[in-house]
Amino acid sequence: MLDGEIAYFRTEVGRAFADTLARNEGVPEGAIADLVRRGPFVHLDEAGIDFIIRELEASFTVTQRSGAVISKGHRPWLAAKKSSLDFYYWTRLRKFYLETGTLPSTVLATLDADTDQVLDLCGDPKASAVGAVRGMVLGNVQSGKTTNYSALICKAADAGYRVIILLAGITNSLRMQTQERIDETFIGRVSAFAAAAQQSLPIQNYATTRRIPSYGTSRDADFSSGRDGIYFGLTGHQEPMIFVTKKNKSVLERLEAWIEKQSETGGYDLPLLLIDDEADNASINTAKDPNRTTAINGVIRGILHRFPRSVYVGYTATPFANIFIDPDTTEAMKNHDLFPANFIKALDPPSNYVGSHRVFRQDGNLRGGMVRVIDDYKTLLPLNHKSGDAVTALPESLRHAIRVFCISRASRVLQGKGRAHCSMMINVSRFNSIQEKVLGLVYEYITELKDAISVHAALPPNEIDDEIMDDLRISYEREFADETAAWPELLGVLNEGVLSIEVKTVNMRGGQLDYSRNREHGLHVIAIGGLALSRGLTLEGLTVSYLLRNTAASDTLMQMARWFGYRPGYEQICRLYLPKISLDHYEYVDEATEELRSEVKRMMDSKRTPADFGLKVRQSELALRVTAANKMRTAQELTIAQDYSAKHVEGHALLNDAESADTNRKAVETLLAAVGQPTDEQPGYALWRKVDAIHIEALLRSFRFGNHTDLAPLSDRSLFQDYVLDRLGDELSHWDIAIPNRKTSANDSFAGLQIGMRERDQGTVQYGTYRVYGSRNRVADPGDAWIDLSKAQISLAEQAIADEVYRRERAACSVRERPLLLIHIFKASLTDDPDSPSDDVLKIPNPVVTLSFCMPETGKPSKARVYQVNAVYRQQLEMFAEPDDDEELLNGDQDAG
Repeated sequence: MLDGEIAYFRTEVGRAFADTLARNEGVPEGAIADLVRRGPFVHLDEAGIDFIIRELEASFTVTQRSGAVISKGHRPWLAAKKSSLDFYYWTRLRKFYLETGTLPSTVLATLDADTDQVLDLCGDPKASAVGAVRGMVLGNVQSGKTTNYSALICKAADAGYRVIILLAGITNSLRMQTQERIDETFIGRVSAFAAAAQQSLPIQNYATTRRIPSYGTSRDADFSSGRDGIYFGLTGHQEPMIFVTKKNKSVLERLEAWIEKQSETGGYDLPLLLIDDEADNASINTAKDPNRTTAINGVIRGILHRFPRSVYVGYTATPFANIFIDPDTTEAMKNHDLFPANFIKALDPPSNYVGSHRVFRQDGNLRGGMVRVIDDYKTLLPLNHKSGDAVTALPESLRHAIRVFCISRASRVLQGKGRAHCSMMINVSRFNSIQEKVLGLVYEYITELKDAISVHAALPPNEIDDEIMDDLRISYEREFADETAAWPELLGVLNEGVLSIEVKTVNMRGGQLDYSRNREHGLHVIAIGGLALSRGLTLEGLTVSYLLRNTAASDTLMQMARWFGYRPGYEQICRLYLPKISLDHYEYVDEATEELRSEVKRMMDSKRTPADFGLKVRQSELALRVTAANKMRTAQELTIAQDYSAKHVEGHALLNDAESADTNRKAVETLLAAVGQPTDEQPGYALWRKVDAIHIEALLRSFRFGNHTDLAPLSDRSLFQDYVLDRLGDELSHWDIAIPNRKTSANDSFAGLQIGMRERDQGTVQYGTYRVYGSRNRVADPGDAWIDLSKAQISLAEQAIADEVYRRERAACSVRERPLLLIHIFKASLTDDPDSPSDDVLKIPNPVVTLSFCMPETGKPSKARVYQVNAVYRQQLEMFAEPDDDEELLNGDQDAG
């Protein structure tokens, strides 16, 4: 549709704004619309003009920056040799991306620069020196990691890497999808052994000569040395050879055995590039039974060791994986064979990327329109269930979501995108048997919808008298009245939109989403699954997502978010349905993972190494939750060196008993009596400056927190107490103290002070712990960390935010001259949210008192200690050790998937 006109204007925009695009700045707002409206195509109506403008803006208004990188011992080589290399595969791919508009030119420029940098870090494959390089590329979920490593593969082949192995996740569906992408971007034809005719792919049209890499796997089959076409050796080719394999012990052992035979013909002398997609998954020891995952890790290491010149590059969006945090000692971490000791590269997503910051942060521009909290699933599809449980009906929220998907299909038809891929994801169970039951119910309901639409949608709206059509109209009014075309317009294309919708399960038992074979008319599918939908797999045109999963594992949670990615022209009609507890978890994980990613930039600025980053990850709160929770199954002690530099540590968890609450109030009253009258009182807070640390240390000894990874005692003291004690003699010798309160009134009294007491009404009680904001791990207001900052400090903090060195709260902490103790005094109540995990009443009388700590930035390393972990702390960590899809699968649960 209008392909010729779009191609014309694409050339015109590229010519008119060549300088701007070369600077990776994108096209000025409104410029594309002006150019199109002045164009030569008089036959275009307003709808056609708007369509062309949207298409072009999706390509030319996007910007992307090159991400940060840290390395150790690197010697640059690529720039000096670039002019002598024939970049056949990369040039072909670059032309394909550019001329088809697959990637905006600014994004393509960044891709070129980023992959040049990674290739340079991998080392010269033709150099006489031998050795191993281990690196990692950090991306975002669904942000284009596949595009990045496809470009890297092309450039590596051009530079002289002769053997390329791509490990493509642990599921057949993900391996096949990855093989298709490599066919399309590198191989140039449909990979098939002994095919009657070789099917060329469009990329071959972007080179004057035809070259085809050798391949040892196909779309239909993973590696098997007995298949036709794999009897030859590695050295029998003019072109490089690529293998796209699943991370499966048997498959990898077959590949390793076949490679072992290549020593007879000199195959080991060829330089190897091994790319590990989803590198945090299965390549390292994350399961309950360490032998299962260690076996895969061992085969990967065995393959790498057979090649004197080998490069391992792991790609992941979850950098807190055990590849960094599993070893008990720094030395073990540095010597771990897959640890990225040579380099870590962080990729910045393009400006049009729909990621966690846009969806889950309080100020995210998509949160209000996209996110829907649901609470009607408990009796029909409870979060905690067994594989044999009955599923007799769909929650009304899921039926509503299905109707929303039907309406979104009609909206896409009106946009001229009716033949584009369009998907809905339903991820409500890790059990295949439950997924099959849901499949039957969804099929029944979509059939009812299709039947009603086929009969009634063509009638005038005021003549429709049907309950199902009424439900569709109500869903439209609830979700889309201000976002899409009017209801009568949508009715006219609703039948066309829903007629092609299929319902499929996608799990370890089968069920493929074959988008490549449905390019002409598009695949329009409701996909139901668990693990197979939770990691790596791309759901093209994903519009509606329905998630009911009970996991707090940070990496699993982020990987389930298949709604991250790119939604050009339809992000306003995308919807996400999930429980409140999951929304809270996503808010927390978004903040924590972004902090770890920005750590790469901070370390690049200070010229640190990957080992420093590995230590930083191990010292993060996420690392403690992920690793320690797993270790609690067997370990009685933990080696921990927690880092609180530039962090706000919030006491969001308190013991739910009156005695502990009374102890805490008295401890705070004792502190306030010792420090005297406030130094300063402002609307919103009372402040004491330069208080001797001895008073803070005494408060920490007396105050009792609930299940809190940082503030609850492991044995005698908490992690935070030890951090403070290590610094009392120097950088933490004096503190500021503030009591934040409501600005509008100061009618409450506490310890002789008049304050405006806040209210906290979102609490939950579980396992004897009162959590002030439930699973959000918060107690403070967003502005509390900024109390008493000078203009100069505020300026520095805002610059750190602009440079993406720190997020807002940590930026405020980082610039402080002294640490700030915040004393929170509030009236508490429990949430009435039916999704709350509460199992008890609140036993703490009002007012409730807790603490939080805004810690300045420090260069002083944290001291590692061995903790004999007590039963209370073990229970706290085990709260987060919920069943994980990957673990169930790797340990042989045939119903998980």
